[in-house]
Amino acid sequence: MPDVKTILLTGGTGFLGSHLTLALLQNGHNVTALARPSASRSAHERVLEVLTRVYGQTVPPEIVERLRVEEGDISRPQLGLDTAISDRLVGTVDEVWHSAASLSFLEEDRDEIFRMNVDGTQQVANFVSGTRSRRMIHVSTAYVAGDRTGRVFEEDLDAGQTFRNPYEESKFHAERMLRNATSDGTLAATVLRPSIVIGNSATGRATHFHGVYAFIRGLWTVARRLRRSRPASECVDLPLRIRGLETSTLNFVPVDFVTAAAVEISRQPSAIGKTFHLCNPEATPNHLWLGIICNQIGIRGVRLVDEESFDKEPMTRMEAIFHKQMTFYAPYLASEPAFDCSRATDFLKASGVRCPRVTPEFAARMTGWYIDLLNGTASG
Repeated sequence: MPDVKTILLTGGTGFLGSHLTLALLQNGHNVTALARPSASRSAHERVLEVLTRVYGQTVPPEIVERLRVEEGDISRPQLGLDTAISDRLVGTVDEVWHSAASLSFLEEDRDEIFRMNVDGTQQVANFVSGTRSRRMIHVSTAYVAGDRTGRVFEEDLDAGQTFRNPYEESKFHAERMLRNATSDGTLAATVLRPSIVIGNSATGRATHFHGVYAFIRGLWTVARRLRRSRPASECVDLPLRIRGLETSTLNFVPVDFVTAAAVEISRQPSAIGKTFHLCNPEATPNHLWLGIICNQIGIRGVRLVDEESFDKEPMTRMEAIFHKQMTFYAPYLASEPAFDCSRATDFLKASGVRCPRVTPEFAARMTGWYIDLLNGTASG
């Protein structure tokens, strides 16, 4: 059993944050989750509710007893905590894990995205700088690479890239701030850059549905309207052109790998000041995952095409509606860099933690589980 740490974690109600919270508790650590209440749930209730979904059943008391939840807000000074609670945490936490973020890609949300992802990270860094260890684990994204092509290395940050949306840009600025603060000794930070986090590698199960899940849901919704009174098992024609390249890739990583890798890397003192790509060494070709999604939904006729296709033949009404809903995902279907993860692989070698390939079988399992959920037939 590793040394028991007292950890403050932000973003514990999110997809990755909730899995990290459970993993840290299961590793014997004491975790204080910073969360906001909702209209109908207290912060404590929200965290327990999502941990139950991650665990798959009621979380055992011996795990819950090591969890505390404090109501706070990363965008506010002192993280929105009252002074007594803030002082107690500053004096007792060994590590701060920062995974809270706005996940919006919308340009109209730019101010809020930067308020949460840049200003919020600065507030967390201010808090961490007052702790004894100044130790911070920051969850970023591999897509701070923006519109770069070719191989992107873990130490890379500012290469003159531009960004496809405010989310990428905000995470870039947050990383740059943390890198500077670590260089001058204000922080002892480690940056983790996952790529596209998907469901569990063994079951396909997920608890939050952003990114590729929104894309799957969009296709499933169109197919359901087309199918109407037809048998659910019948394959339907869906002549739908989507901007993208079949020869490009998306880099998918199962949530269980990202969680295990993050916990393992955090144990190693030499990780301080370093950045790690928690990415799949083998990205998934677009033609593979799209074909599997269409097969699972029971549709045929969906194609990835370049812009010239729409110059030759204008979008149909259905294509225009789909593209409007998926506009922020289109750039990712056209290109992505190759994320070099040599440093992460080296740090994980002794632990045996490895990122599984997204094989056709795994892609079918992940997609099938989610489609079963949409159909109301998912189990577990």
